Amino acid sequence: MHSLLPATILICFGPAIQAGDQEHPFKKGTVGDWVEYAMTGPNMEGKTKMTIVAKDDKEVTYEVAATFAFMGKEVVAPVQKLKIDLTKSYDPIAAANLKAKDVKIDQEGEGAEKVKVGQKEFDTKWTKLKATATVNNFMVVTDYKMWFSKDVPLSGLVRMETTTSMLTTKLELIGTGHK
Repeated sequence: MHSLLPATILICFGPAIQAGDQEHPFKKGTVGDWVEYAMTGPNMEGKTKMTIVAKDDKEVTYEVAATFAFMGKEVVAPVQKLKIDLTKSYDPIAAANLKAKDVKIDQEGEGAEKVKVGQKEFDTKWTKLKATATVNNFMVVTDYKMWFSKDVPLSGLVRMETTTSMLTTKLELIGTGHK
């Protein structure tokens, strides 16, 4: 269950850990646009859906709804409402709250790769990060690898793999649309 938190944090807050020279990922979105992801890992599965609920020239508000089943028990997470300032450069590391005290972020690589999800293939840019944090005097190291495509609305996230303490969770795009 502990590996859910880093993945959930990044899907909710870190929607564009992409090269800094790219356009703000939420500028193209409109009210009603949504993306949905499936999450899998040891003894768990879940879905996360992000939907834009308000937008003006300066700010986007979106909601994140998530359900998880861990060891057979389903949990519905409280819906989160998040805001992103469109007038500022997007800093995905800060947005993911990974710049918190006692968290060290190291970028370990980046590249380009074609990724097939369902019947669709995406041209993606991937980023690999290592986050090291101290929690209750215990060092926690989490590895992230994320694939992004300009063809995916809102965040651009196609797939993410998160590994903490030998446990790996995977988050993968399963749908996009407009209400």
